[in-house]
Amino acid sequence: MGFKHSASSITNMTNQILEIATTVLRITAEEALKHSKPLPDLDATYFWNPTRGGGAVIIKSNGEKLAAGSSVSFETHKKAFLDGKRN
Repeated sequence: MGFKHSASSITNMTNQILEIATTVLRITAEEALKHSKPLPDLDATYFWNPTRGGGAVIIKSNGEKLAAGSSVSFETHKKAFLDGKRN
């Protein structure tokens, strides 16, 4: 189940971030909004593709991103992002 975004969180999510998420994960903007979770401690948003084998991406508000395959746990993905890894 996706995170329920408030109107202000959607307003704050830039088109650039949604475009990155949809491109990386090959999903629609509607799917990206439905399958996302804000990470305020990272100034970022976590997006995932819910299909089998779908990946995930963490995108910082400035557009920096780190994508990961479906086999990478959220915790491992977040730690790698915190450690400064980007792709």
